[in-house]
Amino acid sequence: MKRIHNIISFLVILLLFSSCYDDESSLASGKIAEIQVTSNVKDTINLYLGDNISIQNQYSYTGDDITWQWSIGKYTENAVDKKITTAFKEIGTEANLEYKTTELGHYFLRLVTSNKYGSDIKYYHVFVNSEFEEGYLILGRREDGKGSLAFMKTLTPEEVEQGLQPEFRQNLFAYTNGGDELGEGPVDCDKIYDKLYILCGKARKVYQLDAKSFQLVHEFDYTMYGNDFVPQDLISYDSRYCSEIYSTSPNGGVAKIQVADLEIFPYTDLPQNMKFTRTYDRPNEFSSKVIAFIDDVNSKVYASGFNAADFSFSYFPCYDYFDGREIIQVFFDVDGNLIVYTINNGKYYLTKIGSSLTSFETMALDVVYERECTTNVTLFNRNSVFEVNDPNSCLFFGNQNLVYKWAYNQSEIPSTPFITLPEGEVIKCMNQSADHKQLYIATYNSQRAGLKGSLYIYNSDTGKAIGKPYEGVADEPVKVMYKVK
Repeated sequence: MKRIHNIISFLVILLLFSSCYDDESSLASGKIAEIQVTSNVKDTINLYLGDNISIQNQYSYTGDDITWQWSIGKYTENAVDKKITTAFKEIGTEANLEYKTTELGHYFLRLVTSNKYGSDIKYYHVFVNSEFEEGYLILGRREDGKGSLAFMKTLTPEEVEQGLQPEFRQNLFAYTNGGDELGEGPVDCDKIYDKLYILCGKARKVYQLDAKSFQLVHEFDYTMYGNDFVPQDLISYDSRYCSEIYSTSPNGGVAKIQVADLEIFPYTDLPQNMKFTRTYDRPNEFSSKVIAFIDDVNSKVYASGFNAADFSFSYFPCYDYFDGREIIQVFFDVDGNLIVYTINNGKYYLTKIGSSLTSFETMALDVVYERECTTNVTLFNRNSVFEVNDPNSCLFFGNQNLVYKWAYNQSEIPSTPFITLPEGEVIKCMNQSADHKQLYIATYNSQRAGLKGSLYIYNSDTGKAIGKPYEGVADEPVKVMYKVK
């Protein structure tokens, strides 16, 4: 028994003077009392693609048996069970680390410090971002007619601490694509999941870009569809499940881009012989997309719903309800109801149609209401730039340098501007933050020297300016948006 007691005591002493290191990323069971390591960085490191991870360590241990092992692995989360796995690779064996980043993503950086007494492990979270990952994007039209991209990134907390100021960078498509340029006639751009799509109508191309780096992934050419097809719109929605993009042409037809197949086909849900003159589409809280196709020549609005005529769900022209009217504007409310502003026999009407289009009681067009607008009726016109604000059930619309806020369930259109921009500014496009609390207004001033496009940001509830305006930061704006990660 005495011998067994001595063996146990010896094992206990060994355990007290040792600690274990698990190479499968488990934490060490003991700390190294003899080594006090401090570094010049925090546990979370934010940097841009191509930057170096630069860490300098200080330590008190004076022995010559100390070893250093730096390893890095990409943070990967299983979509099904949410388990996190990281496969590490060794990138350094010195006390200090200099490592150039080559890919975007979230990484674990691991430092294993060892000496004759044992090992210790320290982890860092490393976020390798793109300079263009998140921020304000303006698609512009240059004086030569070609497209341009201006972008102002949202600063990281570290950059704010350093006192950096946000600013727009120009010609980013050329910058990230070896000097190549966007084509003529920029029309629209949309972010769809991890891609950015830019339509240049005159060039008859859609450019598919990586949304984080702005690097060109693929070029869709509408000559694949037909020689006389000139795209005038880009109809899509921001979702990883969006696999189709639509465009209409003033020459007739509707084309569909199959993103996965990298092909362009006719969109057979709509009549191909129709010359659609305008479209309206926007994201919807309850529907993945709400789209209306407008034929001004024949006074028809094609929208998706239940068609009692043939008992099917499809696009159909609202039972020809708007025949003989001049269609001013079309939009959808938060519930997917279709709202059409028209002129009929010299009178202005606001018509609200149920989201299914058809009333299942009467099997006819589901007209919720139709109201005659009698006050300030021409303020909201076909040339008005507008945005629907869901939280307030209102419409922001702009004419020249004035923005009006109209609660569209009321027939009276307000004549007092909600926002007044500086003289000389002409509103070209507007957009909103994802929560609809901020209104982005992009303007053009022909008298300004140099770049003539500007960005103004306002509180959607109060109409008060948020921060300073960004004046002279882009070419003539075509689309403004806040691009999220």
